[in-house]
Amino acid sequence: MTTLAVACLFASAAWAHGGGVPLQPTRYLDFGGVHLAVYEGQGTQGPGVLLVHGNTASADYFARTLAPLLAGPLRIAAVELPGCGNSEDAPAYSAGYLAQAIAFAAHEVHAEEGVLVGWSLGGDLVLQASHLLPNVKGYLLIGTAPLGFAPELPPPLLSPAQSPAGAAVQYGFVPNLTQPMIDDYVRAFFRPGYPGIPAEFFQAGYRADPGIRLAVATAAAGLDPTFRDEVAAIKALTVPVALIAGQRDAFVNPAFLSGLAAQLPTLWHHQVFYVPETGHAVQWERPVFFALLLHAFVHDVR
Repeated sequence: MTTLAVACLFASAAWAHGGGVPLQPTRYLDFGGVHLAVYEGQGTQGPGVLLVHGNTASADYFARTLAPLLAGPLRIAAVELPGCGNSEDAPAYSAGYLAQAIAFAAHEVHAEEGVLVGWSLGGDLVLQASHLLPNVKGYLLIGTAPLGFAPELPPPLLSPAQSPAGAAVQYGFVPNLTQPMIDDYVRAFFRPGYPGIPAEFFQAGYRADPGIRLAVATAAAGLDPTFRDEVAAIKALTVPVALIAGQRDAFVNPAFLSGLAAQLPTLWHHQVFYVPETGHAVQWERPVFFALLLHAFVHDVR
């Protein structure tokens, strides 16, 4: 870990306005006729790690994590959800369909007995897929507020009045967004005033199939019969789960995370890791910090 930390610190300045964006798929997976783009690192040491991106986004948000210097020897891969990035659109979307896509990808990249990493909606979806992957060793969730029945807890997401993003905090539930709305949504992934958001992140937002957001809205409204209660799912985990959030996350309600954390017997280090002066996309804004957390988590659960 010491060698990794020193190397990462030397490299961090070089990624101030880049970080390997855009990624190029290493291969495509055929998931029931829908081709899913996969991005694999150069490492070969297990357990395998699968990265899952968020709503109206792409695997490019994990470009820094996949960079050889930060990934190190880990066998690590990212998948783009159907309807996102270089993956093909699906005829229709649901929580169950997206969970099955993640489980399929995990087996194909040999992470079905490894670690699942989900950012934002990706964290929700790896919880949706947890019953399909019984041998996963651990879950690392970034900027994720699991949705489900938890009347004893505060709301999982900030309201427009509470969030520095204002109305954009709810755009993940709006199927048909205008280009300016997508721009605001992407900016909300980062701490206020964050400089140099890559153009590829906005392009990923424009490309994303509105059907994904429709599926999210349908599930949130209780109208998706394939949706699994994520609060119940995370409480039922018998393997370590890490919760990471930016201190200036515009989406996740920290009061909810703190309350949920107290109910999780397998919570890694018995705490939520809040990353100072960081927004929703922790893995992009603080790649060195995130890499160290990821390597420590994989080391602990292997």
